Amino acid sequence: MELSERLKTIPKSRLILYILGLGLIPLLGAAYLFMSKLEELNDLHNSLQGLKALSIQREKKQAGNIALRNYYREANHFYIDKNIENIRLLQPEIEGLKKAISNPNFPEDPNIRKRLEVLTGPQNHISFSEGAVQSNPFFQETLESLVHPVEININDLQKILSAVEGVEIGPYSPEPGRPQLIIIDFKLDKKSLSDKNEVFGLNMKLLKREFL
Repeated sequence: MELSERLKTIPKSRLILYILGLGLIPLLGAAYLFMSKLEELNDLHNSLQGLKALSIQREKKQAGNIALRNYYREANHFYIDKNIENIRLLQPEIEGLKKAISNPNFPEDPNIRKRLEVLTGPQNHISFSEGAVQSNPFFQETLESLVHPVEININDLQKILSAVEGVEIGPYSPEPGRPQLIIIDFKLDKKSLSDKNEVFGLNMKLLKREFL
């Protein structure tokens, strides 16, 4: 049976449905292709947005690094030596001990003299030891550790923290030329040595970062 004759045997209503179905195939294909391309376009847009956000984040980070390098450009390599290690500790107690020793009305007390020798000697002097230097493309880092704990009072603590943090604390202000100093270990223990003088034991480690 020829095709024309077969078509004659198909009811017109069904034939119309077949024709409509065949006509929808290109439309469905076009719609599928359009949706696929639209999804690809959305993926591309999302990728571009992600790259843009990453680029902005990198630019901000780079700008922050540049500002940080510029801020510490004139840092003094010997800042710790000059401005922290030279802090004289427990000066009120030292002056009181000296007066007690020089006062002829009081008998000689070996404990007072021994205490004075401790406070004025190297045992209670701030001294940092430098660890290995870690070099990076834009800066170098050095671990600075106290050689031994020291005894301090509240005023000494304010001086030290002001010099380390680079901010005003109480009546004390930091000296210029400070490198970036980061406290990585800090231990403060209260000692009951005197009713009049509040004394603490201090031990600490610093990370010194110098920009090249």
